[in-house]
Amino acid sequence: MAQGKMPDSADSKPILAPTNKMKRRMFWVVLILLVIGAGYVAAVIYNTAVVRSEYYRSKANSQQLSSYTITANRGTIYDRNNKILAQSTAVWDVVLSPKAIADDDAKRTEKGEKPMVDVICKSLSEMLGVDGKKLRESCNNYDNEYLIVKKKVDKATYDKVQAFITENKLAAYTVNLMESSKRYYPNDSLASSLIGFTNYDNEGVYGLEAYYDDYLQGTDGLIVMAKDARGNAMPYDFENRYEASDGNDIVLTLDSTVQYYLEKNLENAVREYKAANRATGIIMNAKTGAIIAMATAPGYDLNDPSKLSDIDEQALEEYHEQLVLDYMAGSLTDQNEIDERIEADLEERRAAMRELQWKNKAVSELYFPGSVFKVITCASALEEEVISLDSQFTCLGVYTVDDTRIHCWTMGGHGTQPLQDAITSSCNPAFIQIGLALGQRLFCNYFTAFGFTEKTGIDLPGEASPLYVPYERMGRVELASSSFGQTNKITPIQMICAYCAAINGGYLVTPHIVDKIVDSSGNVIKSTGTTIKRQVISGETSALMRQITENIVTYNGGSNAYIPGFRIGGKSGTSQKLDEYHNSWDMRYVGSFCAFTPADDPEYIMLVCVDEPMGSQYYGSRVAAPVVSAVFSECLEYLGVFPQYTADELAIQNTTVPYVYGSSLLAAITSINSKGLKYTVIGEDESDIVNVTVPEASASIPKGGTVVIYMNGAMVQNVTVPDVTGYTVDQANNTLSYYGLNVSLSGGAVNNSGAVATSQSIAPGTEVSKGTVVDVTFLVNNSDAG
Repeated sequence: MAQGKMPDSADSKPILAPTNKMKRRMFWVVLILLVIGAGYVAAVIYNTAVVRSEYYRSKANSQQLSSYTITANRGTIYDRNNKILAQSTAVWDVVLSPKAIADDDAKRTEKGEKPMVDVICKSLSEMLGVDGKKLRESCNNYDNEYLIVKKKVDKATYDKVQAFITENKLAAYTVNLMESSKRYYPNDSLASSLIGFTNYDNEGVYGLEAYYDDYLQGTDGLIVMAKDARGNAMPYDFENRYEASDGNDIVLTLDSTVQYYLEKNLENAVREYKAANRATGIIMNAKTGAIIAMATAPGYDLNDPSKLSDIDEQALEEYHEQLVLDYMAGSLTDQNEIDERIEADLEERRAAMRELQWKNKAVSELYFPGSVFKVITCASALEEEVISLDSQFTCLGVYTVDDTRIHCWTMGGHGTQPLQDAITSSCNPAFIQIGLALGQRLFCNYFTAFGFTEKTGIDLPGEASPLYVPYERMGRVELASSSFGQTNKITPIQMICAYCAAINGGYLVTPHIVDKIVDSSGNVIKSTGTTIKRQVISGETSALMRQITENIVTYNGGSNAYIPGFRIGGKSGTSQKLDEYHNSWDMRYVGSFCAFTPADDPEYIMLVCVDEPMGSQYYGSRVAAPVVSAVFSECLEYLGVFPQYTADELAIQNTTVPYVYGSSLLAAITSINSKGLKYTVIGEDESDIVNVTVPEASASIPKGGTVVIYMNGAMVQNVTVPDVTGYTVDQANNTLSYYGLNVSLSGGAVNNSGAVATSQSIAPGTEVSKGTVVDVTFLVNNSDAG
């Protein structure tokens, strides 16, 4: 075979070079892939750097930084005299870092030192009162950088923990004391329903704390700490601190001294009359609407708001005893089941009582105002001139309106009376006649004008809306019962504001409790002045209402609200709770009294409501008027309203026993007589000197009283105090005088012919020295008048 080129096989094909067309295709494919790849990378970068930048930044920060919030102090709440009612105090949270402790212990072990974790847990459990075993178990979680051991410890505890850290040379951030803030109320329960309290997060949840939370809250600060590669907090040089900005301070119109007197006397009334649904009181400036005091009794401890008051605890115990009797008389026989049900019922009742004690009864609860409302009906009718002081009204004990019989509070009726006597005796039929004379349209117009169809706008949370019969549904029967306050339900704050308009010249004012709000630099950022909504009645009608209501208080020698030396106008009310109790044998009542002073130029007005007083004494003149009298007696001179006694009032004022110890009998008698007092001598001997007197020197004694002089060597004579409760003034006076005792008469009704003794300062049967002064309180009973 010839040498040369091998022949191609039958299957072989020549390798062709890429054509230009193929090159162009490849170019575009590669270019598209590059564009897609670049676009994807760009999209990822954009998503990371822009769209989700905050997410990745926070993730990086969480790995490189740790932070802790510095709680801002809430603003301080002051009364009008700058007495602190609520303030924030510095406290600290004790915080552990199990991770930092583990790392530090590892270093200690390498150096041959003893690990500190057990010492830390044991010491902190003892200092803080926490479970040491659980704390030690928590420290086994080495990834945990932040473990709160106890929140809000005080300065004394802070000092103990800080000393422990220093003495044991603990590494940075193993045990930390982080600044925080705690709300503190220095007066405990004072103005509790008004001030309210904060929750664990320092947020206001009740009262002023809630209503003004945005002003009181400050701006929290921050501590930012850098972390090393192992996640541990770095030394203090790598820490940034952003201080908290404290909240604004609030200055109230409230006077804490007056508030104390109001609360004290309200609680006395709740205890004495066993008021099942508490009591409330408001004292307001009659011209400006500024709230001077506002209370619900019983109150509660603002520093421990979950704890029930002593009065409520006693009521709960009585409820418990009744539960036991009820279950024992029931069909259950399993004692364990009975105990479980009793415990569940008790816990449910306790929770309900706790919620109730936090409510401000003066603004959040509705009631029928009763006869206090007659002041509004009277003022409206006088303004429209449908009645006058000369108008006559006949009461036969019952009045029929469109076949509906409506009774007066006294079944025998009052006969025919002029207007002054009708309102003084609180005659229901008389006011039905007045209401009918006024008519539905005018009555509803004045009802609206006096503010009863809307909230008052007081700067407190939870103000309730009234429930009333509108003009469209106001028939003659509804008008009749509305005229004496037994149809429409309103709040106490509405009632006192309307009453205020009736006697202050006719002006309806907006009540307010905050005087001003001040920032941390002392700048006033908000202030509250007098807001007059409208003039409801003329000045002339208002002056007439002042005269009429003052006559109510002074009628027949004085009512239970009368105070010698002070001009007081007022009206009582006793309303039936008809929407809750439907039978006469189990009916419950609200006894109230509204009064103002001075009667010729009102400065202060007070409303007291005692809800569901138990027993036979439930009239407002009996349960609420004495509270008004007691509070005004204690605080009017403090408020700058001073007594101006008439000659008759001066004649019965108390005087004091002169100091005659060591004097001759003649000198002692001269001094005692100069005080307008009588005397009795025991162990008389003109050569002797006075050893002692009863009452003792400087003691208060009524003018005309008898001082018992014991000469040197004479034995003091004792007598047994008799029981004079239920006696008239004359009977009590004669009885105590017979026993050689002095009597001091208390109560505004001492000169009232219907007054009887309701209490005495020294219990019957007590052995006392002859000449001792027994204070006896007299009240007018069983009447809605005055």
